[in-house]
Amino acid sequence: MPGLGFPVDSVATGLAVLVGLGSRPNGAPLPRWMPVLAFAGVLWIGAVSIALGSPDVRRLSHLALDAAAIVVVAAGRLDRAALGRGLAFGMVVGVAWGTVTFKESTYVNRLTGIFGDPNTAGLIIVTCAGLALPVLRRGVSKLVVAGAALAGVLLTDSRTTLLAACAMIVWIVMARLRFNPWIALGFLAVGTLWVVNATRQGLGADAFAGRAGSDALRARIDEAALADVESSPWFGHGAGTARAVVDGLSFFYHSSYLSVRTEGGWIAFMLVVGLLLATFAVLVRLRPRRVPLYEASLIGIAVCAINLGEVLMTVSSAVAVGISMQYAAITQFPRSGPAAVPSVETQRSGGMGHDAHRSRGQQR
Repeated sequence: MPGLGFPVDSVATGLAVLVGLGSRPNGAPLPRWMPVLAFAGVLWIGAVSIALGSPDVRRLSHLALDAAAIVVVAAGRLDRAALGRGLAFGMVVGVAWGTVTFKESTYVNRLTGIFGDPNTAGLIIVTCAGLALPVLRRGVSKLVVAGAALAGVLLTDSRTTLLAACAMIVWIVMARLRFNPWIALGFLAVGTLWVVNATRQGLGADAFAGRAGSDALRARIDEAALADVESSPWFGHGAGTARAVVDGLSFFYHSSYLSVRTEGGWIAFMLVVGLLLATFAVLVRLRPRRVPLYEASLIGIAVCAINLGEVLMTVSSAVAVGISMQYAAITQFPRSGPAAVPSVETQRSGGMGHDAHRSRGQQR
């Protein structure tokens, strides 16, 4: 954002949080652990940073903003459907702009546009699509968003986000086939980790031969990151320290899980990943009112976090957790009146877009 020195998405998130704080919540109570866990990771990393005498105020402010966004959205102070439509619009425009400016991309033959880099683009695209599709009412809108997401992920040529998109699709199929969610998650986790490890061992090397140099650099960055993490495994090194030095040059980590561990150790890792897992657990317990796309969004974030350094504590993950918890709270503790309860017809549709049938369910 010109003149401010902060990313546009952080400025927009800050404004949205201010709007939310001035709005009335939807009345559906959140579990008590939810806001506590949302801020616990940030508070712990802040405490570690202060104890070490080198608090990165800028980084901590970003983390605090993301935590605030989670709670504000989850509490229903920002409408879930409006957020979903906004994410859809922004994602489609971003993909369209990236396609038009494809030849001008700073990464050869890879979509970047306004997203910054292909990996970040892929993360934003899959997250926005998963959070937007359930609230879109028109079939044409859903097709446009799904088509833009598919085209955008393919054009980024990002292996990590391609894997995340595939994992999301597999999850939705398994949910439609009524697999036990925890057994399905286990199979998906094993399959994803196998693909990640096989890729690092050379699977698909021919298709991505042009990235041999960057892959070798990534391996060295991962080695340096592991060394940093192991030097203070439980407490970490404080906010803003997720950078590895290779040949005298500083690089951001290529694993968000390692980033969390180096900033706050295993304690921060358990708090941050625990929030993601707890939100997922709440969603899968909503049977028969599950919305597999919300669950898939969390899975996409978890997969992207394997090979991308900034995922778990970002605007994308904050909005995904917040929207998911808002839906869960409304479903478990509906407000008075028919508009708060998802219709039965939606459940038969597999939860792909329950707002699309809400009006008909009310008339009946």
